Amino acid sequence: MLHAFGSVGLVMLLGAYYLVSAGRIESRSRLYQAMNLAGGVILIGYSYALEAWATVVLNAVWATIAAVALARAARAR
Repeated sequence: MLHAFGSVGLVMLLGAYYLVSAGRIESRSRLYQAMNLAGGVILIGYSYALEAWATVVLNAVWATIAAVALARAARAR
């Protein structure tokens, strides 16, 4: 079950990257940043459970960047 949880986070991050790379969404879009935030948060939990500390930090930074981008987009509205 734990690996299924991690797989959801992985699909979120890779899905966001694919959509941007394929030109289907913009990198500044809320959808892209929300997918990065959700995937990062899920992978934080997964990495924490596996005690993969470097990956916890990587995903914490990833999720923080996405959260800041979403906050800036909300303020710009």
